[in-house]
Amino acid sequence: MPDHEGPTASFAMGITEGHATLDSIRAVLSSGLLPKNTHTKYAMWGYSGGSVASEWASELQEQYAPELSFSGMAIGGCVPNITETRNNLTGTAYAGLFPGAYLGLTSQDEEAREFLVSRLKTSGPYNATAFLADVNLTVTQAFATYAGQDIYSYFVNGRADLENPILTQIADRNWYQGYHGVPLMPTFVYKAIGDEFSTVNSTDALVERWCGIGVDVEYQRNTVGTHITEITNGRLRALEWLGHVFEGTATVGGCSVKNVTVNVTSSAS
Repeated sequence: MPDHEGPTASFAMGITEGHATLDSIRAVLSSGLLPKNTHTKYAMWGYSGGSVASEWASELQEQYAPELSFSGMAIGGCVPNITETRNNLTGTAYAGLFPGAYLGLTSQDEEAREFLVSRLKTSGPYNATAFLADVNLTVTQAFATYAGQDIYSYFVNGRADLENPILTQIADRNWYQGYHGVPLMPTFVYKAIGDEFSTVNSTDALVERWCGIGVDVEYQRNTVGTHITEITNGRLRALEWLGHVFEGTATVGGCSVKNVTVNVTSSAS
């Protein structure tokens, strides 16, 4: 059974991930495994890649699954602009996200995949064989394999090959949040100001857009930590918010943006 990337492992394909997430909720609700009543409450919660799937599901819900009624959505470590994240992470310990991102981006388009492969170098340390090996790696294995590598070095013309319209037309539809719809449910967003994967400014802009059109959103910007530490630093805040949503005690309505200082990782060490 595929996860939210679908049967072709379409990592970083926002529309596919959003549709698959909504379909999974439909499947659970129609499975017969839940109590037979009309009051089942459900919400989405995702961090980093999980926030991508959840956020896209929220954008696409009105047009794709209007019968669903979410109690809320909590998303952390948001990645509203994957191109920005690519530029931030190439050459870092997390560069391994991007062979997989481009293999995912081209997983449903034969012409795009053929172009991608044709632009990979055939010799040297950064070659097609090494790049395409990612198709059989977990994300943890990919981090180890490509750590510190300049991903652009795999391509004949470097970064310019990734800016070809054959690739960017797919990325334009799937890598930028905030253009396909808006969350219809109360939303909790949490982000480390020092997030190195995706700048806080990108999430600020997404939330500002939502606030401007009336989305109920609570946005907490953590003054400490990074993308990785906010997984732990934000977990209890997300759970608490979701608990209030399910209990009907959440303060919803309007837009709240505030800085917080939560350093669970420091106190646990």
